[in-house]
Amino acid sequence: MKTMEEMKTHYNSFDSWILSLKQMSNEEWFHPIQKGKWSAAEIVSHLIAWDRFTLDQRLGKLKENAVLDPFPDFQSVNDRAAEYANSGITKDELIAEFMEVRSAAVEGFLKFDGEEHQFHFKIGNHPFTIASYMEDFIGHDLHHKAQINAFLEKNESTGKA
Repeated sequence: MKTMEEMKTHYNSFDSWILSLKQMSNEEWFHPIQKGKWSAAEIVSHLIAWDRFTLDQRLGKLKENAVLDPFPDFQSVNDRAAEYANSGITKDELIAEFMEVRSAAVEGFLKFDGEEHQFHFKIGNHPFTIASYMEDFIGHDLHHKAQINAFLEKNESTGKA
C-alpha cells in the first residue's frame, strides 16, 4: 500500500508527463497508438472523464462504511470521452482541462489524509479504502502512460505516426 506522500509524488510526476505531451505533433496526438486503439487525445479525454466522475459521483459521498453505486457502464463513458477528444477541442485545451480536473480530484483525495486514508467503503460489492481507490487510479494512469510512451518510442524509431 502506497503512502499519501508516494501518491502525491505520482500525481505530480504524472501531471508533468501530461504537460510534456504538448510536444506531440497534432498528427501524433490524434493518431491511434496501435491499430484499433485510442489516440493520445482520446486517452487524455478518457482520464478526464473518469476523474470528473470521481469528483461528481464519489468524493462527496465517501465516508466510513459507505456503499456507493456500482461504476457506470465503462464503454459508454469511454465512448463519450473519445467523441469529446475528436470534437474539435485542441490539444492544449484538452491538456489544460486535464490539469484542472485532475487537480480538483487530487485535492479532494488529499482531504482524506491520516487515518481517514484507510477508512472502508464499497462500490457495489467491491471493498475499497481511499488508499486502494487511489492506487487503482494510479495503476490506470501508469497503464495509459506506458501505452503512449510505447507509441512515441515506436514513432521516434520509425520516424512516423
